[in-house]
Amino acid sequence: MINFKNDSLSAEEAFWTMYYFLEEHYTLSDGTFNVSDILSASEPVTNNDGKKMPADSGMISFWNKAIEKFRQEGLPPTKKLNR
Repeated sequence: MINFKNDSLSAEEAFWTMYYFLEEHYTLSDGTFNVSDILSASEPVTNNDGKKMPADSGMISFWNKAIEKFRQEGLPPTKKLNR
């Protein structure tokens, strides 16, 4: 399991991890996800113990899953742009 607080990613790794994170939400919503829903669920809150966390702690699981996917699969498949 990934240590959410102490693991680190380079800027590039974080970018591609975010791609997988968003792709998962897009897939789960059958292509209808709203970015504001993800932002609301990811908004930082402080719990009763003073620990900062996303409003929906499930977002950590989605993020960890995206990190694992990036580390296993690397960059997403590329597409060739046509002019």
